[in-house]
Amino acid sequence: MCPHTLYPGIDFNGGFASEVLLPERVLWPVPEDVPAEAAAMMEPFGIAVHASLEGSGVSGLNVLISGCGPIGLMNVAVARALGAARVIAVDVNGYRLRSAEGMGATHMIEPGRDNLVETVRRLCGGRGVDVAIDYSANAGALDAIGEAMTPGGEIRLLGVAEGAVGVNLERWVLKGLIVRGLHGRRLFESWERSTELLRSGRVDLAPLVSHRLPLQAAEEGFALALKGEALKILFEPNG
Repeated sequence: MCPHTLYPGIDFNGGFASEVLLPERVLWPVPEDVPAEAAAMMEPFGIAVHASLEGSGVSGLNVLISGCGPIGLMNVAVARALGAARVIAVDVNGYRLRSAEGMGATHMIEPGRDNLVETVRRLCGGRGVDVAIDYSANAGALDAIGEAMTPGGEIRLLGVAEGAVGVNLERWVLKGLIVRGLHGRRLFESWERSTELLRSGRVDLAPLVSHRLPLQAAEEGFALALKGEALKILFEPNG
């Protein structure tokens, strides 16, 4: 039998409990030199790392990241740390775009103000982007991304829409695009690379923490996030 580790406070059947047991083989020990704040964000951070390593990776490539919520912003930082030639951040929220610049984006595009396709082609010397990583699941964004891709480029889909989303499959097929649907992390590779990036300082997640709130203010925190007025909110159990 596999050894077990106490994990206090959470009942994975939907409620709360004083303690539960988890098999140690599914746990990842976080080194002491990784800040506690960064460790608290490793679960979503692992998604950004997975998205950056999948397929052709990002090193030396022009990468577009659509949707700059917390994970999209983490992906901006990871892509830069892993050697992307350009990291183009796309979002309709100006606050998030300014944050993307701080996380290492080389260029920012705000749809509605900027023409995504024309801007991408200008930045990439008339070509499209090599890799597009989408967190938006927005039909308009996906259509523009398909047009902004270089032939043979790679689209990685992580955003999940509430319903069906229409895309121009003819454009995707005729361009020979590679489309990958990604979910979660790849164990344990994602944790290994995540830990390395954080320990080395190549990625700093601290700028993403826009608010620190006590648990009693959870509703306030969620309201800020839903209004697009927060990035990553850390809840402090002890206030």
